[in-house]
Amino acid sequence: MSRFGPALVAFAIAAAIVSRSPLLAEFLVQLRDPNLLGGPIFAAVLTHFGYACVLALCAALAACAVLVAAWRARVRGTTDWHATLAAALVALTMSGRAGLSLDPIGWLCAASCALLLERDDDSSGYQLIAVMAVWSLLQGGATLGSLLVLCALIGKLTDDGSFDASYRKRALQYGAAIVVGVLQLHAWPWHGYGAHALYLDALKAGAQRDRLWNGNITAPAIGFSAILIVAGWYGLRRRGRMTDAVTFFALLVLTLLDARMLPYFGIVAAPVAVDALASYYVLARSRPRGTVRSYAPGVIALCVAFIAAIVVTEPKVAMWPPAFGQPAPLIAYLKEHSPAPRVLCTHPRWCDGIAYVVPQARAVADDRTGITPREALKVQAAVANALPDWQTLMQADRVNTVIASEDDSVAALLTARGWHVRAAYLTQVVLQP
Repeated sequence: MSRFGPALVAFAIAAAIVSRSPLLAEFLVQLRDPNLLGGPIFAAVLTHFGYACVLALCAALAACAVLVAAWRARVRGTTDWHATLAAALVALTMSGRAGLSLDPIGWLCAASCALLLERDDDSSGYQLIAVMAVWSLLQGGATLGSLLVLCALIGKLTDDGSFDASYRKRALQYGAAIVVGVLQLHAWPWHGYGAHALYLDALKAGAQRDRLWNGNITAPAIGFSAILIVAGWYGLRRRGRMTDAVTFFALLVLTLLDARMLPYFGIVAAPVAVDALASYYVLARSRPRGTVRSYAPGVIALCVAFIAAIVVTEPKVAMWPPAFGQPAPLIAYLKEHSPAPRVLCTHPRWCDGIAYVVPQARAVADDRTGITPREALKVQAAVANALPDWQTLMQADRVNTVIASEDDSVAALLTARGWHVRAAYLTQVVLQP
């Protein structure tokens, strides 16, 4: 049973994504981003094979990332049970971002990079450069891969203590991989360094940060806490493993800054934590039989079968459902009856990506289409909280549509000033003059 544990966890996360995946608003942005090759590829898959196929593809990529992370734990000599624990921790950290997006591409590339960085043969160095190139072309998050490679270089230098011929050769290969990631091959010249530069855009003025803690007990929070507890209790470093400590703490800091980094932290840190756990309880370490190359055809065949099963059982729908927080009746009303709505949402995330669902709409605050200007956040906060100057700011910003909850104070104030409820869904309403 333990031998198939990681595979069962991988299938579980894939099934969860297919059955309960919300549409993350930034995916609508990524899909139409000319600087990301992955977006047009997903759009083509959507057109020819339908929404279910894209959803299944995302699920399969996430499952493969779980398997590679578990394999990394296993090749360190841990038992199958430890590899299963690593897979479970990775799956937990993924669950908060298990929406439809290009993230699974980055997850698989990050897991592959972490695995290749632990090998010393020449072919692995060239494979690392190839993975970085694919990552940079498809998803644009390869700057994180460059950080992982840099941490590996620092760790190896600390462990070896000298610039011998072997280290210099490895440094050349790693240096090439870092350059490929930093150049961001998906765009020229070096598009943006916005949402793809280690998610540090979350620190910019006007950004609506994704918080790691939201006050609730969630699966990602449990996974994050479990990794920290295991790593803290048993220690991070075994002899010759300084790379583990450097990488672990670098990703920990980034995760605390922005929760979008949490799955990457799990992918890289979970095998390290269970390896530290195994060092106390595993007397004789043993490498698994076979290699990633020998298992790859079987895994790919299963992924194809999984995707085919989803496509066959689900109707072909070549369209996206409304983004999370944007109920279909409200979106339908804006599409049909509002030629040029300037929309303000009392909950800022309700408007994320709305311009990609309703092409004629323009949102006051939309963090998924770029960093929100400080003035836009000022207008949104003033109206949502009915601050003294809210009417003046609304008029100056030409707001003609407000999406609010029925019990919001601004909804009552607008109704008293001649605005009307044009559409309603559950507790949400569209207000227009």
